[in-house]
Amino acid sequence: MDFSPISDYIESFFRTEKGVHACEIEIRRSHETLFRYRTGYFDAADTVPLQGDELYFLYSCSKPMTCAAALQLVEAGKLGLDDPVSRYLPEFANPYLLKDDQPVPATKVMTIRHLFTMTAGLDYNFQTKHIRGLLEEKPDASTREIASAIARAPISFEPGERFQYSLCHDVLAAVIEVVSGERFSEYLRKNIWDPLGMTDTGFALTPEVRERLCAQYSYNKKDGLAGVPGTNIFIVSPNYESGGAGIISNVSDYALFADAMACGGVGATGTRILRPETVDLWRTEQLSGFTMNPAFGCAAGPGYGYGLGVRTLIDRSGGQKSSIGEFGWDGAAGSYILMDPDKEISIFFAMHVLGWPGLVGCCHAPIRDLTYEILGL
Repeated sequence: MDFSPISDYIESFFRTEKGVHACEIEIRRSHETLFRYRTGYFDAADTVPLQGDELYFLYSCSKPMTCAAALQLVEAGKLGLDDPVSRYLPEFANPYLLKDDQPVPATKVMTIRHLFTMTAGLDYNFQTKHIRGLLEEKPDASTREIASAIARAPISFEPGERFQYSLCHDVLAAVIEVVSGERFSEYLRKNIWDPLGMTDTGFALTPEVRERLCAQYSYNKKDGLAGVPGTNIFIVSPNYESGGAGIISNVSDYALFADAMACGGVGATGTRILRPETVDLWRTEQLSGFTMNPAFGCAAGPGYGYGLGVRTLIDRSGGQKSSIGEFGWDGAAGSYILMDPDKEISIFFAMHVLGWPGLVGCCHAPIRDLTYEILGL
């Protein structure tokens, strides 16, 4: 198969038109790598070509992995989608809203499903007085401790009322810790990373990781690209493992996760991570009551609904070439994951450029459609 249309698109759009310094992609089908391509440079000076083992901040591409981990616990009967969050994190027992600047108790119970679907009423603010106060007192605060600080802030609306992009998956990581009795990273290592052969994925920004971290940039329409420090603003403490945006990985590693989920939950190693019926539940649209509400936005464009923490294709009227039920997400620096269990196709694309809201999805869509055209699907 000739995948040159994809490499040509990456070179012309990302590298030439937008000036992106580094891009990588891996496309797999039924555990076989069909296409692996990289272009650009590892360093900000553009002197060291990519070798293929560079590390990237996944940012929100962390969310699908967090959801997969939580769904394992649902499968095992240790976690219920409609359980109150407070069953596992008691500090969420009495969420409140502000009305006329006065605290008013919420009338609805915040559930685990609300965390998955980002309908819990949380926001994406690490600057609350509760979180800042905790970090001033304890700069090395843990995932569990920061989740507790999140619980102390007012929620934006009644749980289940609407969608709001938020720290829900960070709180879900804390739930996983409580249910499993393990640190979030240890749970992931034992139950996803090691079983799939993922050896280059983690949270810790160690000196060794920093040495392999691909140069990071920021983009704005007026000035284009500019180099920025190799830091992740969502890693607010050395002990905070953000389920929403904290994972560091490389293309070869994360492609193994994408491939496993596209193959009904079974990895190339033969290890089952999730049951097929759980993968189907994961990609089932959950927000049918208000998907068209402007509060719900998906960078992949029209036609997508929202499953249990992932976009899911529910309507191909926009000309999408992928299957109904194709699912995944993207990250703040341009990473993109697509998983299609109906065709056993997975795509993982990585770059390291912050500041492309909305534009990123539009850039990813041609890669998606070219993949299906090349495969004759």
